[in-house]
Amino acid sequence: MAGKNGKKSRVGTRVKNKFGNAARGIITAFKEESTLLVYLIAIFLCVGLGIWLKLSTVEWSIVLLTIGVLLGFEFVNTSVENFVDLLSFEYNIQAKKIKDICAAASILNAVIAVGIGFLIYLEKFINTIISLVQ
Repeated sequence: MAGKNGKKSRVGTRVKNKFGNAARGIITAFKEESTLLVYLIAIFLCVGLGIWLKLSTVEWSIVLLTIGVLLGFEFVNTSVENFVDLLSFEYNIQAKKIKDICAAASILNAVIAVGIGFLIYLEKFINTIISLVQ
């Protein structure tokens, strides 16, 4: 019985540590990457607009998935930039290429997220405004 409790305790501690590490990572990323703060504001606006426009379950699923992918890309980009900085103490053209490509992936993802937002929100927004004016 003690062995089982000990094992459960270790598993619980590992899970707790993983969530703690993840929380620290999120805080660090938000402190280091100003783009994430812009994304956070946009996310709050999208969620508020989605509530006001009464998005369907499928639309909410797409919006939440898009938000998750957008944030995930930005976290990976920030991680790669930090890792490259760790390995490269002075200017290095290869390090610059790596960082530029990661930044391009993040920006491309953000542009696609905006496109998805327009597809989901625009028609509903226009229809809601028209119904309020009439």
